[in-house]
Amino acid sequence: MLLYRININTLEDPLQNEKLLEQVGPERRNKVIRYLQPDDRKRSLGAGIMIRKLLGENGLSESSLKYSENGKPVADHLYFNISHAGDYVVGVVSDCEVGCDIEQNVNAPLEIAEHYFYSSEREYIEAAVDPGKAFFTLWTLKESYMKMTGRGMGLPLDSFEIVRKDARFVLGKSPEKPGFFRTMEFEDYIFSVCNESDFTLNQNEFFDIL
Repeated sequence: MLLYRININTLEDPLQNEKLLEQVGPERRNKVIRYLQPDDRKRSLGAGIMIRKLLGENGLSESSLKYSENGKPVADHLYFNISHAGDYVVGVVSDCEVGCDIEQNVNAPLEIAEHYFYSSEREYIEAAVDPGKAFFTLWTLKESYMKMTGRGMGLPLDSFEIVRKDARFVLGKSPEKPGFFRTMEFEDYIFSVCNESDFTLNQNEFFDIL
């Protein structure tokens, strides 16, 4: 498994430096410039740069890129996923179906857990010293699983369960395929990955782009 990361603070606003848009294809350029806020443009540009790099490293071009019904970028014979939040765009490449999610640990919307999480998940959050961190840990794990299955937000949050077991998180009740989880922290971000087969995850394995 390979991990990639871009800090968007290394990018200029692409509307102020339009040469940056040459690093991505026409579809991504149009997507970038539709955003109203500079940081949103930089996150979208960073995602495009990362996708092009992942494709190129595997002998593919952007013409091979497609999107699932749920908007997940896919390419034949390449398993990858992208996520972004705050200052970071992150990506993961695997040898099987994979999903990832990153969130910044600020202003946790704990009411979401009240309405859409399993009782065991809510109990984990309530018992935590830092409920916000516990919420985002579960949220990124759940989001990574939803993306790994290919269903994205089409898979309801309350249709499957993430369980803390022996210092790890595992999949509990679920109508979908099995998944294996890892999660990590860097700075004030929480990053989680779900893979179709078991794996290890090391923060030092990130390839920083740009």
